[in-house]
Amino acid sequence: MIQIKELSKVYNSEEGQVVALKNVNLEIEAGQIFGIIGPSGAGKSSFIRCLNLLEEPTEGQVIVDGQDLTTLNTKKLRKARKKIGMIFQNFNLLQSRTVADNVAFPLELAGVDKEQIRVKVDELLELVGLADKTNNYPAQLSGGQQQRVGIARALANDPKLLLCDEATSSLDPQTTDSILDLLKDINHQLGITVVLITHEMEVIKQICDKVAVLEKGSIIEEGETIQVFTNPQHDTTKRFVQSVINADIPEEFYERKSVIEPETGKLIKVSFVGKSVKEPIISNVIKECDVDANILYGNIDKIQETSFGILLIEITGNNFSVKQAVNYLEEQNLKIEVIRNDRDVRTVS
Repeated sequence: MIQIKELSKVYNSEEGQVVALKNVNLEIEAGQIFGIIGPSGAGKSSFIRCLNLLEEPTEGQVIVDGQDLTTLNTKKLRKARKKIGMIFQNFNLLQSRTVADNVAFPLELAGVDKEQIRVKVDELLELVGLADKTNNYPAQLSGGQQQRVGIARALANDPKLLLCDEATSSLDPQTTDSILDLLKDINHQLGITVVLITHEMEVIKQICDKVAVLEKGSIIEEGETIQVFTNPQHDTTKRFVQSVINADIPEEFYERKSVIEPETGKLIKVSFVGKSVKEPIISNVIKECDVDANILYGNIDKIQETSFGILLIEITGNNFSVKQAVNYLEEQNLKIEVIRNDRDVRTVS
């Protein structure tokens, strides 16, 4: 659906050149909800505005549905943009127009027949839950309702791609949840690809299939959301993940190492994902390997429909049994980290 190749964006200012994006390469598949997250100044807004050429890239290609937008003339680019909807942080509604007229506006620009516009507007307002607000003005609506109008307007030309620029950052948590649920429903019902820019990891956690982390104009990490959350590689990604989930072992539990003999006891961090969360792993290892297992700490969280969690367990027994227990846990397709006496962690699997 989207291919970004060697994308760069440089702005000229009185102080000199400012590099907003630097050699960005990214692929987004059709039908995905793809999140781009990064700290302030990372280049997120420049990136999303380059996707529909509201900002012209300095270098690189932006290929959407097989078309390289950077090669199109003004007329062809205008036509291509009709299939790219966009919603904004501050809604950008026309205050002098009613809800229905705001949604109708892009259809009017496209020269659509008035009766067709009326039917389409009614359908879209029903979709976003605002069928009873047709004749209201934006000032009469809550922030969440205004954003729903913005979403309906963005869908007016039946786009294949929906760009969301910090679409929930000015909303309260409850309203944010409702807007994210709406975007997910639209994605499922209409099959629209959604690219979502945010600085909030909670948004990524709730809605995105994949995520890329942007820092100083470059993508430093990307992958399926569940993988990035459960195994972040970059320090920036780790900070984002830690802001919404607790995947770290509390400091005080590491002191248990001082009372465990290296040959007859192990302190092990076990990470579970998906179905393994519900499996009786600990009771099984006790029965199978004739060891004692003491659960020191545990935590379970959820990313969309996928559960994941961690356990810190202390396994004790004779040397052979302890080794057998570690091998047994490895065979269960779990991520196992044996915490050594020097306080490092050895990843087993």
